[in-house]
Parts: sequence; C-alpha cells; structure tokens
Amino acid sequence: MLFLESNTLNYELDTAHRTSLLQALQDHNLTPLVRTLRMRCFTDVMLSPEKTSDMENAMSSWTDSFAEERYIKGDIIPATDHVLFLIFEDEDEETPLVRAGILYDVRTPEPYRKLESFCREVRETVLNQNHSEREVPQWIAGKPSLPLGFRNFIAKQDSDSLYTSLRKESMSKRILAASRLEDESARIFLRTAKDAHLEGYAARLLTGESASRSVPVERLEDVGLVEREVQISCRKTGHALFRLPNAHALAVVTVSDATCSECGAAVADENVEEVIAPTPLAKSLLEDGSWLVSRLHFLLREMGVPEREIALGPAEGNGYGQMMANISGESFLLVTRDGDLTPAFARWAIDLELETEASHLVIVATGRLHREAGMLLRNHSRRRVSGGQDFEMILANDVATAGRELQTALERVSQRIIGDQLCVLDGSLGLSVSRLVLTKFQLLATKEPAAEPVISIDPETEFAAPRQPLSLAAHASMNVTDVVDVDVPTEIAPPIFVESSQEDIESEPETETGRAATNNWE
Repeated sequence: MLFLESNTLNYELDTAHRTSLLQALQDHNLTPLVRTLRMRCFTDVMLSPEKTSDMENAMSSWTDSFAEERYIKGDIIPATDHVLFLIFEDEDEETPLVRAGILYDVRTPEPYRKLESFCREVRETVLNQNHSEREVPQWIAGKPSLPLGFRNFIAKQDSDSLYTSLRKESMSKRILAASRLEDESARIFLRTAKDAHLEGYAARLLTGESASRSVPVERLEDVGLVEREVQISCRKTGHALFRLPNAHALAVVTVSDATCSECGAAVADENVEEVIAPTPLAKSLLEDGSWLVSRLHFLLREMGVPEREIALGPAEGNGYGQMMANISGESFLLVTRDGDLTPAFARWAIDLELETEASHLVIVATGRLHREAGMLLRNHSRRRVSGGQDFEMILANDVATAGRELQTALERVSQRIIGDQLCVLDGSLGLSVSRLVLTKFQLLATKEPAAEPVISIDPETEFAAPRQPLSLAAHASMNVTDVVDVDVPTEIAPPIFVESSQEDIESEPETETGRAATNNWE
C-alpha cells in the first residue's frame, strides 16, 4: 500500500520561475522526470544541446499563449524508495498554490523528514529567485480531511480508556497472545479452563490429560495465556481447596495444621495435582472478543496505517468490538464478534455504520452467518448503493481472510487517491503518472522482500488441522445496480455458515453445505 503526504504553499509562480525552479532542483540532484524527457526530446530534434534551452523557451511561450493549460503543471522526482512530486495549481487565480508531496510505502524510512527537506529546498529556491522573505509564505501541512463520522466516533470515547486501549495494543506480549487465539481449539480450551476454575474442577484440566493434548499447552504457555499451578483438592468431593503458584508454596501449606473444609481431613492427605490455569491476559483477551480487535489493530499497523488514524471503541459488555480507521479521508468501520453473526449483531453493526457514515464496513465474526443476518446486511448494502453512495462491505469469519480483504480495500483507496492527485501530470508525460508510480513500487516489492516485523508471528497456527476459511465479501459501488450471488460447489465448499429456523428444519432437509469463500454483492 502506498501513502501520500503533501504540503501547500500559497504562492504563484509564472512559467519562467517554474522552469528555473525545476532546473535548480536538478542541480541539487533532484531530477524532474517530465522536464528531463522533454529536454531530451528537444535535444534530439535540434541535434545540438546548445539550442535545447531555446527550444524549451519557445515551446513554453507558445503553449502559454495558445493552449488552455500551462506548459509546466508540475513534475515528479523518482528516488530509490519514494517519489517526490511538485504540482502548480492555478485554476483558481485568486488562490494559486504550489503543492509538494511524497509517495512512499511502509518500507520507506523517515518519509516526513524527506518531505520536509524537499519543501525546504523548494522554498529556498523560490527565495533565491529575487523574492523577499516577506513575499513567500511558509508551507502549510496538507493533511487529509477527517470525516465527520470518524471525528464523532473519537469524541464519544473516554480519553483515559482510549489511551489505555491504544497502549495495550502496542504491547508485544498482548499481540503475540492474540495471534495464538486465532485457532478455535485454543479459544475453546481456554474458555473450558476458565469455567473449570470458576466451578472448582480445574483437576479436569490436568497437565497431560486428554483434555489438553489436543492443544499444545507449551505454545500457549510461551505467550502467557496459561500457567501451571499446584492444586489441592478434596479426595471425596473433588472440589478445589487451594491453588498455589509453585511447589514451594505447597510445602508451606502441607506442613501446617490446615484441614479440608469438605471432609475435615488434613490438607497434607488430600490430592495434590499440577493443573493448567488461564492467565489474566487470556481472560482479558477472551472477554468481549477483544483479541479480535487486537489482531485487526496489529494488521492495520503492519499495513502502514498511522496510529493517529486508528480509533478503538470501548467494550460495551455485549461481546461486540468496534474500531475505525481513516485512510486518506475515507473511513473504515471494523466491528467484531467472537461468535455467530446473529441478526442482533448485524443490526448493531448497521446502526453503527449509519451513525459513523463509514464508506467501508468490515464485519468479522468467527462463528456462522445466520440467514436473517445475511439478509439484513444484503438489504443494507443495496439501500446504500441505490442511494447514490459509494459503499463497500466485507464479511469474514477469520482474521486471515479479513486481513487479505482489508489489504485489497486499502490498495484500492490508495490508488484512487494517488490517481486523483497526479492525474494533472498525465498530459505532460503522455501516460498515466499514477500507474507509473504504482508499478514502480510493485516491481520493487517483488524484488526486495519486506522487512521482518518487530514481532514475529507464525503465519499459520500449529494447533489442530486448519479449517477452510469461511468468508463473505460484499463490494458495492455506484457503478453497479444489481446483486450477484456466487455459488460454490458442495464438494469444495466449507461447512455451512447459515442458521435455519425450527420451521425450516422441520419442513425441508438442509442441502446447502457451504458458502462462497468470497461473494461480491454488487
């Protein structure tokens, strides 16, 4: 994904000063691509480099006199890992602007410093062109617009809880632990362990017992999701009496005169067993499905989305998670639930999307998609499109699928923004400048492997046999008016993700065995 940052200078430059500015930049090893190609063409035509400048002056004078557009509208300056650009906006004669910016990806080091250095170079060059310091203003940061719904979403958050949430998401231990919870068997095991401890029957989760062999406990222990404890339980009833952190604490208890509250026997004569206990970190991540929010937040940051453009919503105690991201002025609403995508959850997601006016709705639910919930979301997508709004909906039942769909959606937004910013140079270069820049970074990505993340996370969990990903992606745009459902053959489709009512179960046998890995609701 490419990112764009720009600054604006409220100042007007005529063609002669624009030409001298580009020449000065070239003298400082900032070679403008469009002007370089033009000068090469003039040299080939004149067959003499001495006449190249005369040809440039003649062509610029003719273009400015008879053409509707200026001869120099801007230029791009390619570099190894980024692209600088300079655009002269003079359509509005009252407020002429010089816009300087940078295009970069997540591997580009210090992009803001590079932009600041470029802007300083441009302003100093303008000052050297017989302009005074008073005439040339300072650069103004051209930050992308902040959607109203995104601002309202942030305004509703409690500042203390928001700061705490952001701080927690940056903790490597929490991120690693959340990655292990992508496996359903691990989540089931931890919930079972939690319930067993609450009921006083943690002995059912003895280390090495069959209940724990389906999940590699060592992996959960390494990331701080479980810990081993020593439990003393009653021989007669099986209820837990004490849970101790280690054998040293056990020695203190057994040498005492403590007795069992259930049968009255001495504690030293009761059962002593090593059990597995979920840690407070595991309980925190499982509560309200916050591990899903942690994983999606990590993926957004890994894609290069700045921390300041991500807002986390507080848990409301209903198991629903919420998050928003601002991508170049377009808002993404992400809602999560560690469970089925029920009609109640679908209604809640729709209400929140209407409230925040998000143009992209991403729903992640780890369970199955209820039929009524699917119809609610389908109808909502149709209404948004028929209302003349650009809208995209993505449904996924695992983090991996949600990450892939999010990556694709962010790429589309990035390409559209870059095309809108650089299209003014297409006529000058004779081809699509935005496509040229995008292709450059794509080719660089294929030759140079991405840098290793600071936090190492296995791309695939090693718990049980991975189930086939279940996802439903809905993409709607203003260019389409109908909805197309894609059916997947039974033999390759994953298990059904739709709930039937009791009447449906009694009236007709269930024949659908799966749903499409990706359906486009367009």
